[in-house]
Amino acid sequence: MSEAGFGTLLIALMFLLFAMGLEISISMGVVGVLGLLYLKGFTVGLGVVGSIAWSNATSFSFIALPLFVFMSGILLHSGIGEGLFSAVARWVGFLPGGLAVACIFSCAIFAAVSGSSVATAATIGMIAVPEMERRGYARPLIIGSLAAGGTLGILIPPSIPMIIYGVMTETSVGHLYMAGIIPGVVLSLMFTVYVIGYAMIWPDSAPRVAEDRGTLRDKLRSFGEVAPVAILIFVVLGSMYLGIVTPTEAAALGSVVSLVLARWYGNLNWRTLNQAFQGTARTTSMVMLIIIFAAIFSHVIALIGAPKALLSTVTALGLPKWALFTVVFSFLLVIAYALEELSVMIILLPILFPLITGLGFDPVWFGVIMVVWLEIGFITPPVGLNLFVIQGLMPGSGAREVTIGTTPYVILMILLVVILFVFPDLALWLPAHMMPGRR
Repeated sequence: MSEAGFGTLLIALMFLLFAMGLEISISMGVVGVLGLLYLKGFTVGLGVVGSIAWSNATSFSFIALPLFVFMSGILLHSGIGEGLFSAVARWVGFLPGGLAVACIFSCAIFAAVSGSSVATAATIGMIAVPEMERRGYARPLIIGSLAAGGTLGILIPPSIPMIIYGVMTETSVGHLYMAGIIPGVVLSLMFTVYVIGYAMIWPDSAPRVAEDRGTLRDKLRSFGEVAPVAILIFVVLGSMYLGIVTPTEAAALGSVVSLVLARWYGNLNWRTLNQAFQGTARTTSMVMLIIIFAAIFSHVIALIGAPKALLSTVTALGLPKWALFTVVFSFLLVIAYALEELSVMIILLPILFPLITGLGFDPVWFGVIMVVWLEIGFITPPVGLNLFVIQGLMPGSGAREVTIGTTPYVILMILLVVILFVFPDLALWLPAHMMPGRR
């Protein structure tokens, strides 16, 4: 059987397993293992499977994942981040749509120590939703600002998807982290400008009350409430940017500091630790299984020459780079509305990454693009993870409210991708100016 025919057969088998209801990661693993056994023989194939599993599971960069997940769990269950929204609201409450703006800024700040979009939306949402509903904010504005703000948890480092991307593509996680900072800040400001404009055009959607204008004493007190998160940001991001530690070492340092801060400021007890450890074990096991199966699948795809064949076909079309990128990203946008994005990203990376880098695009830049695409997927129905969080906090939220609330933010994220295409240095400047040494 030819390589093209065998590759077609494997892809067809994978989609058949999808249709049968098998998990995406398991389907990918089954196809990958069968492909290796066929191409390499039973004995050699099993040896390759074991080698791939061992090398990925013991990757130094991957160790950062459970550490960051644990740190996020401590923050979530100890209550450290609960005062963040109230503290930020005292400073921006005077703006039109002040509480929605506070929601976005709080999410951006919490994202710098979380690494998880869902954890960011859940932590800020538990405090923000009751306050915004009490003031009479329109439900689409609440849903949109919180769901979109939560997505900043995977763009502003630390970011769990960036670790997965870095391990799968052998791209520096440290460079990916630095590349996400400026786009994350720009996207936060774009969200903020939209909310303010929306509240000015439709003031009834975001009523302003006197208590939104905090006193100077209240504003000064807010520094103490933000202190734990600020300390963690300095420890995690500051140490990485200064070149003192690698991302993995920063994750270990952040985990220790989060425990100390939870004991000092929050509510550190056995129940909190148990919840954090259980969440870490669940998330890490799931992601590790996905990465190992994806690596096996990727190895098979490379063996049959699919990436090279695709690159040759695309190059032969003679289209300009911007047109090719537009086609690729448009394809991804369609997927964002239909399938669970993280698993799909892991399936597509073995094919898309060689294509994109072969066309001359920077791998770090493309990593940021993929994370922005994941952000879009997190707030698009029917499988957007952040929407499930919001619906849990706001029972009765209808499809119409969700669509009206999130669509403007999807448009802003697409606009950010256009900006990053035109000005790639927005993502690449900071990694290029990192202090040399530790990565």
